[in-house]
Amino acid sequence: MAAMQLLRKHQYYFLSFVFLYTATGVGALVLANSWLAQSASGAPREAVISREIEQAGMFIGIGVAATSLVGYIGGIYPLRRKDFLTGFVVLLMLAMLAELGLGGTIWFRSLRIRSLFQTLWVNSWSDSLKVAFQDMTTQTGFGQCCGYLANQNVVASGACATIPSTFPGCEEKVFSFADGYLRKLFTSLFGFTIVNVVVFVTTIILIQTRNDEERYIRIGKKEGRTYSNVI
Repeated sequence: MAAMQLLRKHQYYFLSFVFLYTATGVGALVLANSWLAQSASGAPREAVISREIEQAGMFIGIGVAATSLVGYIGGIYPLRRKDFLTGFVVLLMLAMLAELGLGGTIWFRSLRIRSLFQTLWVNSWSDSLKVAFQDMTTQTGFGQCCGYLANQNVVASGACATIPSTFPGCEEKVFSFADGYLRKLFTSLFGFTIVNVVVFVTTIILIQTRNDEERYIRIGKKEGRTYSNVI
């Protein structure tokens, strides 16, 4: 009886943390569909992050949601569905590796913002995107700027129509915008992995507890005892 009570206690803990784990999947979907798909501070998403990373975030969110269903089935019936608990551990580890991989990719990108974004400004970005940065006034601490470096690769538009311009280059503004944006993304992803670790530990504890209860039930049946409402 005491063993069954302990199993139920661990079962409730497990289901609570799986619910939290599910919330991280929803969070990943929100990141993919909101932070990445929408413009931020007047500059398009393409200025900071690739569509491939956006899609990876969506896949992670969907994967976490699917993994959660496996966890719920195993958690509701831990004695009958040990295979679901075991499968959940494997899927949980895969989800954790995916989140760490995506977070690491974004983090490494943040380490080379200045050189990367200068190359993008010169070779890849459209004039409309450059103008969006030049005219952006919503980035805290920054006003009008022209070109990436002062008076270099300027798009002659608006306040930057006169060249040479008296306004500074946009390097610091671009860095501030991109750094803050990327930092939110990889910090959130790394935060999700902390939840994954807690869920992993909780799952292992539940599996061990259900193994002990299963052993007690087998011994009891050999001694002629019967059991009802076995979870």
